[in-house]
Amino acid sequence: MGQDKQVKKDSSQSEQSAIILASSQNAKLVEIEKDKRLALIEAWEENEKAKAQTKAYKELCSIEAWENNMKTALELDLKKMEENLEVEKAEYAKKCKKKIPEIEKIAEAKREKIEKQKEQESIKVEKMSEKLIATPSAYPPNTKTCGCF
Repeated sequence: MGQDKQVKKDSSQSEQSAIILASSQNAKLVEIEKDKRLALIEAWEENEKAKAQTKAYKELCSIEAWENNMKTALELDLKKMEENLEVEKAEYAKKCKKKIPEIEKIAEAKREKIEKQKEQESIKVEKMSEKLIATPSAYPPNTKTCGCF
């Protein structure tokens, strides 16, 4: 019987140590599962952040491309307008150069007309002078311009 008690004590101690060993292994497994779960969550979080950054980068790139396209289009429009203005300026310059001889011709005709009028006035004055010389009593006139003299 003594052996039975000792065997029971030994078996109960080995059961207890097996239980302690099993519980410590369970605790380690639980800890490993917990660490694994946290690692998976951190990996998911990093993956989601990377996705968000990639999406934002793509959107920023598309906005920058749109902006560059719009600027390029405006610059092309400006160049076209400048070219059109240059063409219009050249055409207007040609028209003006064509009008210059016409203006000179008109001005010359007006000068000739004034010269003719000047000659006619000169002839008229000469005739009047000859009449006055022919009739001495006609100049200076006897009419009074002021009533007090």
